[in-house]
Amino acid sequence: MAKILIFSNTYYPVVGQYAIKEITDRLSEHEYYLITNRSEASWPEKEKIGNINIRRIGHGKKKDKFLFPFRALGYAARLHKHTNFDFVWSRRAFYSGLVALFFKYKTKVPYLLTPEFEDVDRDVHNKIWLWSYFYKRIFREAKITQGITRYLAKRSRNFGNKKEIVLIPDGVDLQIFKNKLSDPDRQQTRKDVGIKDNEMFLITRFGTRETLEELVKSINWLVFKIGIQAKLVVLGVETDEENLKHKAEAVSVDDRVIFLQSVSDQEISKYLEAADVFVRPDTIPTSGKSFLQAMAVGTPIVGTEIGGTIDFLKDGQTGLFCQVNKPSSLAEAVEKYFKDKELYKSIGQNCKQFVTEKYSWDRVVDQMNLVFEKML
Repeated sequence: MAKILIFSNTYYPVVGQYAIKEITDRLSEHEYYLITNRSEASWPEKEKIGNINIRRIGHGKKKDKFLFPFRALGYAARLHKHTNFDFVWSRRAFYSGLVALFFKYKTKVPYLLTPEFEDVDRDVHNKIWLWSYFYKRIFREAKITQGITRYLAKRSRNFGNKKEIVLIPDGVDLQIFKNKLSDPDRQQTRKDVGIKDNEMFLITRFGTRETLEELVKSINWLVFKIGIQAKLVVLGVETDEENLKHKAEAVSVDDRVIFLQSVSDQEISKYLEAADVFVRPDTIPTSGKSFLQAMAVGTPIVGTEIGGTIDFLKDGQTGLFCQVNKPSSLAEAVEKYFKDKELYKSIGQNCKQFVTEKYSWDRVVDQMNLVFEKML
């Protein structure tokens, strides 16, 4: 049994770090402690979630995230005196990785680094200019780096990481994202969100403002230039809904873009399965988790050749690529699905099989178990 200390800027009940819980729940033979921000003052400082002993630091204020590296380092050093950790696991390089680096300097305890796409910020160089030397050291000093995509693995190399990098993606919960709808249920779900019998049901997950603006333009092109009747459902709208509605109205598709807020994973799975195509023309690198969830239920996808998408989207086999910042390209990819029923059917089957074989949590955990053994 290993004693493992995890640094993560955020954790439950904040949405996002599902991978930590999935892995630690399955590798239950180890003892885990996790130090994270206390984003809300009402949250307990100490609790156990699954197999992890949670330690939240801070007072629920905005400044806490900036103070996190200093507070976490001191807390970890005190905790290490009576727990004697075998290794550290840092999810994210920014902030959490800095703590792992200085904890290693202080205690000689090695760390496993898992960079995430939150670390790929267009302003990252402006944010780290004062401590860019240490930011690069985060990648270079890790004993092992887990690349959840090839893009992030390559990025780690570009920062000077010459040590072992293992390519292990985050998984998909195949108990949730699986085919469950009967034909009548599927038709009812489409009807409930406002899809008519003669309309294509396109679906996406909330992304950047630029991505959603491109989607709105694509719907305009699809409907008025190509002549395919379609509606777009946007799941999990967080901000800018009013602005996006105005954008849709400006190009005469406000009656064809539907926003759904606060959607659970179970509901997301249902909507994905009922949809015809999942579309998201990302303009910046992302992990592609939303695509994988759609693929898991057999819904064909359209995406850009950027970030994590290139790991699983094989053009013409598991999906179709569209060009970045070119709404007509996405519309033409959807048209291809609409006209070529055999292609549509084969891609739906292929993408479901691909995710089942490559992205199950059981497979991911088996690989992570080997990494944990190397860390000891």
